Amino acid sequence: MNSKFQRCLRVFLVSSVVALGVWKWIPGTDLDRTAFAVTVRGFANGTLFISGNGSHEDSWKLRTFTSDAKPDSRQAPVIVSLEDDPRGFFQSSPPAPIDLAVILSNFQRLGANKAATAAVLAWEKPDAIGLAALEKSLGRFDSLVMAAPLSRGVASSPMPPAFRRTSMSQEKIRGDVATLPLVNRLPVPGIILGGDSTIVGFSTLESETPSRYLPLMARWEDRVVFSFALLTVLQRLDLPLEGVEVRLGEFLKLSPSGPIVRIDDSGRFEMPLKPIAGFAEISAEALIDGGDDLFPKQAPDPVILRDDQSAAEPLTQTFSKNLSVAIAAIASNGGLSEIRGFSRLAETWEIGLISLAVLILTALARTPRFTRDLGLLLLAVVCLAVQWIGLGLASTWLPAIPILAATLAAFLMMKLSVQSSSELPVPASPLPAPAVMVDPVVSQLITKVIESPATEESPQVLPKKTRTPAKKAAAKKPAQEKAPAKKSAAKKAPSRRKAPEKPE
Repeated sequence: MNSKFQRCLRVFLVSSVVALGVWKWIPGTDLDRTAFAVTVRGFANGTLFISGNGSHEDSWKLRTFTSDAKPDSRQAPVIVSLEDDPRGFFQSSPPAPIDLAVILSNFQRLGANKAATAAVLAWEKPDAIGLAALEKSLGRFDSLVMAAPLSRGVASSPMPPAFRRTSMSQEKIRGDVATLPLVNRLPVPGIILGGDSTIVGFSTLESETPSRYLPLMARWEDRVVFSFALLTVLQRLDLPLEGVEVRLGEFLKLSPSGPIVRIDDSGRFEMPLKPIAGFAEISAEALIDGGDDLFPKQAPDPVILRDDQSAAEPLTQTFSKNLSVAIAAIASNGGLSEIRGFSRLAETWEIGLISLAVLILTALARTPRFTRDLGLLLLAVVCLAVQWIGLGLASTWLPAIPILAATLAAFLMMKLSVQSSSELPVPASPLPAPAVMVDPVVSQLITKVIESPATEESPQVLPKKTRTPAKKAAAKKPAQEKAPAKKSAAKKAPSRRKAPEKPE
């Protein structure tokens, strides 16, 4: 069978199997994700947030940071505002523990099983009965997030268990943790932090200068604690703290598929906060006589009790004013661009492109080496260029990896075919006759015999080859040359004489 035909057949079979195998296996793998990220870098800068698995059912999706993103107001929470009580509706002003117990009991009556208290629950001399009623109300929620201010002082205090449950080891934070704000105590004595199922985040950092950029993290001992707004979003989405990924100076991701926020080196939310209204804002007094539909059914969890009293500290007032926008920005991926999807062609079209590439590879297998190598290189370059153009202009992820894999397989198969053909046994050529050492005297005699005409009367007999020195052969040469001449002359003379005539 022709060697070129065999090479084409092997290239066709191997490249077809490799291309179809990679086409089936590659979607969702780390190799496919890396290839997509590298290709996207051609037209997208900054941090890339890639989701999906590259299959036909769940194609690749991309989000990047942007400066013009706005929080989604639909992600703002339902706010129960704890305001001043000029009419004396509650037992005391500010409200006593028993008043807070009544308010939180109405949360549960109206169907709020998830709740959060942004108001700091602390009293100098609380009533024991009211305090017991408050603790009982706090323990009835399925999930509860509470807030407490933090500060830094000369004398540090141990981290309370409620904070430790929602803290993270510094080793899990990527970046320079030393740039985070440092805290070591609770500035308010006797603050209530709930029971064993309660999680606590900080409301304010008294040692930090207030700014439009919300702090989301702080250092306490060898742990990192998080803000009340961040923990509230985790509670809403039922996300565990173990899934949080932090890269200082880049982003904070609440889970592999959860919201992402952009943060600076100090753990602050880089998006400036502009106050927005909550999904619904209800006064605490309205809960007492409110109907069952007081909380909107379509509102996101949890319902938050916020401190809006005029006698509150300035830091507390700033925290309350930015609370709704902070939760909405975190929950709605504030600071990120819209999701851009990259679909794939139909399976028939992808198989058609792969088949076309296999046919080109098969045709190249019949060409000379230089043409073949140049064709393979051009095919790979064109494949990469079309992939980049299709991704950037048409938002389409083409099957470039299977085609490149088939090209590599065809290249290796062609190389192996050339090597195997070069190693085939070559038929033996007849060897030249070995050179024979001829004596110079004999050589001259042979030459003369060949040049002189042969006669039947005087056959020339070659002398036998003898090993004589070169000098002796040269000395006998004249005698050997003249001897035949004398003999031939003696023999030929009688033949030329005429017979004598007889006398008459």
